[in-house]
Amino acid sequence: MKYRQLLGLCLCLTFFLSCSKDDAPGTVVEMADTPNFKMIGEDVENIFQYSYNATQESGSQINLTQTLGLDPSYLTLRQVNEVLSFYSFSSGSFSILQQNTESGQSTAYPDFYTTTEERSITWGTNSEDLLFLGYYSPKGSRNYGIRTLDPNDGSFTDLSIEFNIQQAYEPLYFRERILMTYKDAAGAFKIAIFNTESRSILATLDYGEAIPNVLIDDEGNLGILIGTGNSNFIYQVYDIETLLLQRESSFVLDKYLPPGPLKGAIYGNTLYYINSLAQPSPVTFGPAYFNFENNTDFVIDILSIVQQVELETQFSIALTDLRYIEEAEVFLLGYANANVSNEIVGGVLVISKTGTLLERIEVPFAPTYFIN
Repeated sequence: MKYRQLLGLCLCLTFFLSCSKDDAPGTVVEMADTPNFKMIGEDVENIFQYSYNATQESGSQINLTQTLGLDPSYLTLRQVNEVLSFYSFSSGSFSILQQNTESGQSTAYPDFYTTTEERSITWGTNSEDLLFLGYYSPKGSRNYGIRTLDPNDGSFTDLSIEFNIQQAYEPLYFRERILMTYKDAAGAFKIAIFNTESRSILATLDYGEAIPNVLIDDEGNLGILIGTGNSNFIYQVYDIETLLLQRESSFVLDKYLPPGPLKGAIYGNTLYYINSLAQPSPVTFGPAYFNFENNTDFVIDILSIVQQVELETQFSIALTDLRYIEEAEVFLLGYANANVSNEIVGGVLVISKTGTLLERIEVPFAPTYFIN
């Protein structure tokens, strides 16, 4: 999602989280330090890759628009291991530019798919070597399918998922599996599990009116949080290879978690999630976490932190992206000047699990994605 849209919309955020301790939220005693990190950011005309070295207390940046020709109005960013894939659309065709954040090697697949009246594309994602497009076919219908493309030779296959669905949500790729959440014609929420090697549907899970959130836990298992209403949830864990149910538990959390990939993660005994603040709050979200073991919920006082930052910077800020770092036990929270349209400036807030603002790192652009 582009910076120009971030200021007026509820942000679609990505947490890349890690194992939490077993201490109850709000009682953790910690010695937190700012970690090394990488992120993607942008100004009005350019996309940047930024690397911060905590030991040197400085960062360096690469202008990906200048070095790779990356379109600053790209549509979607996906990450698989160290490789970032930037999806863009121009003159009726989709293109991908891939950048390895470790080696610096880049690969381009220009115009890998040209739109037709036969189908309309609703999302794109990729594995290490294949590209995938979710679509409705024929165009104008709600018949949901997936196309698998080999960008090296141009070959492809199509597979129908379900006819006349109401809505498709963002996919989640992990280790030869694509988890596709959607709402069928009758209004039931379903998750289709697609095998990227055999190019077939392994299973379709039907949750009826309950709202599912999909994630990958710290052991590489498929986790599904199911909101059944009245603040009640069920947490299911499946083996990602066999799809056998390993365990199931219930809990109560007075929060709404939207369908599709969880905007957060579960590691150890802790659920990390985005706490949405109701309007007319000037801040739309903040970090929070819930401990399954003792059923306690801890919400970071993001309003106080934002007020502190705005007092220091003397301008209003818009929050952009969020990530939790396991090794340092801190949240990284991106922000940008909400009042500037032609010269974007921003920074990164380093926040402890107890809600203390530890450091503010200034950058000459808006952070939009923390690299895992």
